[in-house]
Amino acid sequence: MRYDFLQPLSLVLQSFADHDLAQYWACEFPAQWAEPLREQVFRPTTAKDESEEEQRGIPLWAVNSAIAALMPQVLTHDARARRGEMWLAWSANAHEKAPDRALLVEFVKGGLMAAATHRNEMAQRNGRPAAINTEVLAGILETFSGQDLKFTRKTLGLKPGASPESADYSLVPHALATHLCLTDWHVVHGDPADESREDSTTSTGEDGGGQWCEENAQDGVTVGAVHTTRWRRTASRDGAELVSWPPYVYESKGKVRYPWSYTLRLSVQTRSLEDATQPRLHVRVGMRRWARYNVFDPKRSIGVHLFSPSPWADASSPFGLASMAWKRGPAGKKQGFMGWADDLVPTLKRLGSFDFLPDPAELAHDPLGFLEPGTDNDGLPREPIAGVPYRPGLGKNTGHAIGDGVSAKDKWRIFSQLVPALKDFATADEPHVRVPVPARSRPTAEELLRIDRSALAAAAGNRIEIVLWCDTATMRDEALGALALALDLPLDAADQPGQVQEWQQTYTLPELDVLLRVSPVGAIADDLAVNEQIKRRNDRLKDAGVSRQVQVRSSLGQPEPGVTSRFVLVEMRGADGFTSADHDPKMAVRAGAAGCFAITQNLLPPSAAAPDDGPGDGSDGAQAETGSAKSQRERTRRAVGDLLIRQNGLIRHPARQGTTEHPLTDVACLGLWMVRRTGDFRTVMPLAVASMPDRPNVMVRLPHSGWLTYHEASVQLAGWTRPRTFEKQDIQNFFADCVAESCDGGDLALFTLAQNIRSACPALTNPNMVADRLAFHPDRPLDADRYKGLRHIRLRTNVRDESAQHFAYGMAGPQERVGVGGGLWASRNNDRLFFATADKPKTAGPGSPGGSRLEWHEGRNRDREIVQKIDACKDVWNPQLLELLVAVKQSDDSAAAWAALAHQRRTAAAHFADPVTLPIELHLAYKLGSVVLPSHQLEKIEQPESS
Repeated sequence: MRYDFLQPLSLVLQSFADHDLAQYWACEFPAQWAEPLREQVFRPTTAKDESEEEQRGIPLWAVNSAIAALMPQVLTHDARARRGEMWLAWSANAHEKAPDRALLVEFVKGGLMAAATHRNEMAQRNGRPAAINTEVLAGILETFSGQDLKFTRKTLGLKPGASPESADYSLVPHALATHLCLTDWHVVHGDPADESREDSTTSTGEDGGGQWCEENAQDGVTVGAVHTTRWRRTASRDGAELVSWPPYVYESKGKVRYPWSYTLRLSVQTRSLEDATQPRLHVRVGMRRWARYNVFDPKRSIGVHLFSPSPWADASSPFGLASMAWKRGPAGKKQGFMGWADDLVPTLKRLGSFDFLPDPAELAHDPLGFLEPGTDNDGLPREPIAGVPYRPGLGKNTGHAIGDGVSAKDKWRIFSQLVPALKDFATADEPHVRVPVPARSRPTAEELLRIDRSALAAAAGNRIEIVLWCDTATMRDEALGALALALDLPLDAADQPGQVQEWQQTYTLPELDVLLRVSPVGAIADDLAVNEQIKRRNDRLKDAGVSRQVQVRSSLGQPEPGVTSRFVLVEMRGADGFTSADHDPKMAVRAGAAGCFAITQNLLPPSAAAPDDGPGDGSDGAQAETGSAKSQRERTRRAVGDLLIRQNGLIRHPARQGTTEHPLTDVACLGLWMVRRTGDFRTVMPLAVASMPDRPNVMVRLPHSGWLTYHEASVQLAGWTRPRTFEKQDIQNFFADCVAESCDGGDLALFTLAQNIRSACPALTNPNMVADRLAFHPDRPLDADRYKGLRHIRLRTNVRDESAQHFAYGMAGPQERVGVGGGLWASRNNDRLFFATADKPKTAGPGSPGGSRLEWHEGRNRDREIVQKIDACKDVWNPQLLELLVAVKQSDDSAAAWAALAHQRRTAAAHFADPVTLPIELHLAYKLGSVVLPSHQLEKIEQPESS
């Protein structure tokens, strides 16, 4: 169905000045507290041999969260304790007097001591000395006084035409979330007339007020009538979040209970190049499925929502957010245990004599028992204690029946009832209107599988080498079959022997020569041998990686004369197939291959055959084997396509670009990108990716290099040993040089992503942008006379909710039907601002955008009959909204045509049928960032290759 309008889930904020909600107390964390804590106790650097959970820093997040959980008047807080910045914001509407200073001081003192004690206990269990000197801490805490706290009564100054202050971004969402809770805002799902349906057999349960019908055995779905959703706050680290409470519970035919909730995230956002600043409230509707069964994850922390029964609690009291993690015992000893991974629970224990705090081992064993109401030790009713948010990978048998994602119908239902609830503070944003753009033809499966050899030769040269390292004949044959299909090689995998043997052959094709080598991968794909006696982790990993790189270089060797590009397919286990992340050899293999001018792509080994619990006739086992073989073939073909297409920078230019009314031709495109990686990968590096209308592949510019092919850039980055952190001035100069080199008098479209680049280029932030002026530093704009053909399209994604969620509807209005619509959409109040959505991909979930977790809709059953159903168990696809701002254009340009170009470049990937998130130039630049290896893998190898 075609949709004509796109409704963003955003509201234009009005002035708060005349409302009680605008009044608040603000307090800075006293400098006389912060300085001695940082200098003498919680030093910001990690001491020698300290593990991650022992890293030091003032643990204010736990203290603040405990205060918020116990005292609901706290609107928001900041844990950085910076001089001159707000630490606590306290609702002045809750009490006419200022907050109790004496009580806050005791909370801070008790919380910091609890956090310190907890960290010392963790260090002791890990066989390390105490991380924090509690005697020194106690002496400092004794100097704290309520007189040190300075509360200032303030008024939210947010209003149209004025840019929000820094505090507004944090305060306003929490103030509105508090308002919604205190006014008992709720959402009614469904039509009351549905309650009288004759075809529904209802059963009432503890499901948050809803009625559920018995499961339709044929469809595997649940149907119901009318439901009322109420909400509670959570102590979110980013923006304000509400969660529907109590949870809904889906009960399967086997009487298994699956609890779940809606979530609602609020954040303040602004846009650039508006006639007058209009702060907006973005609303993001999500799902939270609650774990129901024994949860375990040996590698990652497990989140926990704590439900505090504070005597001061009211309807706005937030849930606390904590985490628990598996703590390994000393090496060689079975002394592991489930413990708290942060300081919140120890802090709450010290600040109040509460018996509600769960034991992490018991909570991990039975999360559903703590989530649902029950009885205490005295047989009295007990409120829910804690909830564990479900995510895949939390151990065996932890799957969740409720599907992932939120439908357009549910978003419309919640948003349409939120708008009148916030009418005193905001009005709904205007819907966006569709822009006619040329339709594209979706590439066929055959087109994606077969590689254009002329394009490959242009990108990789006229003699390429492909090395296949594998141990199983299954994956060897799959890889050879995929290569034969992709390049039309005269190669039949059926001729291969039963065991993997070493051989090579050159295939002479009209466009290029292909040297194909096959050999067993052997020990190259084994776990790295990590010497645990080496104390420093980087030294351990360097020691383990060097010998593997030597193996790779010895096996691969240097390229033969005339070889222009090298590619290696490696059969290797996935990340979970190795003892730990430190034992995973993938990066060492990549580093070794880069030393031989080759790039790598991994192939997973054959998957397991039929499940053990299949029926006796073996029919399911045969189906599993067939599905496994098909999955292997698809994975292998994708791997070959990624290696030879994406990693060569091959693209497929859209046949028609621009709008239907204003087509564009012969446009060169340039994407500017910053590789930003942390930890072992520490990198802040600019790069650029350019495409020309007459070339089938992109070119890449790196610091200290000319323009390279994508393959050459990948090899350089995989072995990059030069400085990889660049200063802002250097980054800005590099980008200016790239633009100058790309402007040759023709049309050039420049693409940038705001969330990626603006930290180094402040001129691209909303307050500093100026129409038709390109600048990377506000005080140093580029000379417009030198760049006559330049257009700049700045993009924003939904990272940090900067672009809104949405739903689409037609001329009849959203009450008639809502859904998701792909296309280009224009803002009604800014002629330079556009939004792009993608069509639903074939891999999307089966849930209908017009369906719901709670409401009836028409759908087809397995017999293709129209029935009334509810998508309780279906995954739902949620398309991202991409913001396109035409920041620089020429005087006679159609801004819509250049926004359309950026949207159409998302479909230029030669190996992928569906649109990617960003224009292909930025997408390929982003992918290059993953090539950068940890610094310890790039140390000079001093061992001879013969060792």
